[in-house]
Order: sequence, then structure tokens, then C-alpha cells
Amino acid sequence: MLTHMPCAPLDSDHHAAVPVRADSFRTSRVPTPLAPIVPMHLDTDVAVIGGGVAGLTVACQLAAAGQRVTLFEARSRLGGRVVTATAAPLVDTPWLDLGPAWFWPHQQHIRALVAHFGLSVFEQHRAGLAMYDAGDGRAPQPFDASGQTARSYRVVGGMGALVQALVTASQTGPHPVTVHRDAAIRTLTRHDDGVVLNGDGFHCTAGRVIVAAPPRVVARDIKFAPPLADRVVETLRSTVTWMAHAMKCVVTYDAPFWREAGRSGYAISWGGPLQEIHDACVPGHDRPTPDRHPAGYALMGFVAPPTGVAAQGFRAANREERRAAVLSQLVRLFGDRAQRPVDYAEYDWSRETQTCGQDDALPPGAHPEYGHPLFEGGAAGDSWQGRLVWAGADTVADGGGYLDGAVASARRAAATVLALRTAT
Repeated sequence: MLTHMPCAPLDSDHHAAVPVRADSFRTSRVPTPLAPIVPMHLDTDVAVIGGGVAGLTVACQLAAAGQRVTLFEARSRLGGRVVTATAAPLVDTPWLDLGPAWFWPHQQHIRALVAHFGLSVFEQHRAGLAMYDAGDGRAPQPFDASGQTARSYRVVGGMGALVQALVTASQTGPHPVTVHRDAAIRTLTRHDDGVVLNGDGFHCTAGRVIVAAPPRVVARDIKFAPPLADRVVETLRSTVTWMAHAMKCVVTYDAPFWREAGRSGYAISWGGPLQEIHDACVPGHDRPTPDRHPAGYALMGFVAPPTGVAAQGFRAANREERRAAVLSQLVRLFGDRAQRPVDYAEYDWSRETQTCGQDDALPPGAHPEYGHPLFEGGAAGDSWQGRLVWAGADTVADGGGYLDGAVASARRAAATVLALRTAT
């Protein structure tokens, strides 16, 4: 069970946490004794804004180092850009990744975290021919993509298993992390000895704050006092939230018929609505088991970016219309058996306001250059004096945008906070 800190309610004037000198409103010129300055009472050593992989990872690391940590997540769920869903026939176990699903051999940070929790992994299925649809009315053609697709890995139980492992870890040990969901932070106010965080109906005081939400969302939703330097605000607004424009559709089946036909499940299509399709089967269900355990077979696709009329129309359609369009495309690519699904799931990230900023609705032309120097260390402008630290997948060059970057940023943020604590 997650522990919950009794955050104080906001007073009507929103100034309950700000100490006021006793002589602040005197008009007499007669010298009066100054009231002693009382140090701010800190509810927590470190407040973390954002409960995605970066926020949860840095919270766990700081708690393990003996810090009191409180995490605030604006959504009603944890995981950030990770969503792992259930779908028939495996209705009791989350297995469909509707957010990030893969990591790659060179990504050492996410590999180490997955290994730390002892999570089982498996290689993304690539055996067989891929399909190419030029979108010009001609029949799709098979091709050998073995030299075009890099080896990648998935986590058994989806990336949601990693989020759950982090949540469990955050509640173990002598310093459990205090977690608040549905707790959007509206303002951050720096004082000499800490930061006041205000939300809707609550406030909290912290020695330092780690902001682990998407930079564009932070720039849009959180007010800072004193204000962030102009160059910092511009950096936040110009930092792309990777894959915030994306929409995923997944169709489940009772058998991997495409594999049986010598197809890998990978397809590139310019005929839409899905532009890139992958095999999304669950390992261990490649053959019927003696107890007839339901199989987890699926095809997953990324919807074409909403830059054209057809793609925009697809997203604007209702769910049943989208499902029908996806099935029609899969029939075109993989044959008539694709018309008989078990279940269908979809997730449009561009509609999630805690992920997608106003400028994220359209994809960038290439993978962005992440890792602006202003995100390093405690840099937030001199006025914040190291009280504000940045984390998040989109704030680092190493694995920027990916889960690997999220973990790398968490390690950097934790090291920064601990170094600042030692320095003071």
C-alpha cells in the first residue's frame, strides 16, 4: 500500500507557508526589534514532480540514500508514457504495450534497471518476410527485412512490469516514498531554505524539487516564483516530447497466422491507416499448452502522423470506424484471417494532455537532439540556487526520448541532489 503524506490544505490567501516579519507593516521610524527568522519546516527533503519511469527511478534512488521523498503525479495512474493494457484472450494479465515496448542492446541504463529487478525479457520476433504496401493500389509485396531491423528486446508482462517493480521498490526499505496521484502541481515558489509546491487544495514544502514531467507540459502548466530565466523557458518550450504525437493500435488473435505463413509481422505501409506494423505476441504462448492456456498473439501498428487528410480523418473517426479500417488494412497485408480478431485496443497519446504539449501534435522531421546543457545539474537560472533539478527522457543526450534516457536522467538527477546536499 502506498503511503500518503498529509499535505496541508491551502489557506484562502495562499500564503500560509510564507513567514512574515513582525514589523513588515509598521510605518513608525522608531527602530523596533526584528523578529527572528524561523527556518522553513520541510515536509519532505525532495519533491519529485512526475511519476513516469524517470520520476519513479530517481525517487527510489534518493529514498535508498536516506532522503525523505514525496512524489506528485498529475494523472490518476503512474508510469508516464508507459501504458500496458489487458485484452482478450489474456484478460487477467497486462501484456499489450500501448506506449514504449522495446529497448536495444546498446541502451545500458534501461538494461541495467531491468536486470536489477530480475525481469524476464525476450527478443522481438523478426523471423520471416516483411510486407511493403506502396499505397498506390497495387498488392503489398513481401521483402526480406532481416538486414533492416535491429535486434531489440521486450519485457515479459510489458513495460508496465517495470513500472510495477519501481512502485514496489519505492515502498520498501526504511524510507518509503510518499506518492500522490491526481496531484498536479500549479506553482513552485523558492525561499531561502526550500521550495513551496502548490496544487489544487494542497501545498507541500521541500528542500529541493526534481521536475520529471515533459518540458513542454512544465512550461505550460507550472508557474515559477521567481520566474525561470528566459533562456530556460525557451528551452522547455522547444524540447520535443518524443512520441507524444503517436497513436498505437493493437489487434489480438487466437493464432499467429502470419508466422505460419512465413511472415514476420513487420510491415511498412503507405496505404494507411497504420504506417509501421510489428508482431506483438507474448512469449511462451507460441505453442498450445496442455491446459489450453489462452494464447497472446497480436499485431501492433503505429498510426500515420496526422499530417494528411486521411490520417486526420482516421483519428477523428469513432472507435468502431478505426477498428474496421485497421482490420481492412491487416487483411490487405496478411490475408483473410486478419478479419477475425479476438480483441482490439488503441491509445492516442496526442490526446493525453499530461504528455502532449501544444507543439507536440505533429512529429519532428528527425529524432531530436536532446540534452540541452541547461538541464544538467541544478541549472535553472541563478535565482533558483540549486533548488530545482531536471529529469525526464527528453532532458538528456544519452538515450534522449527513450526509456534509456529516462533512467539516465534519473541517475543524473539523484547524483546532483546528493552532491548539493553534501555541499551544503
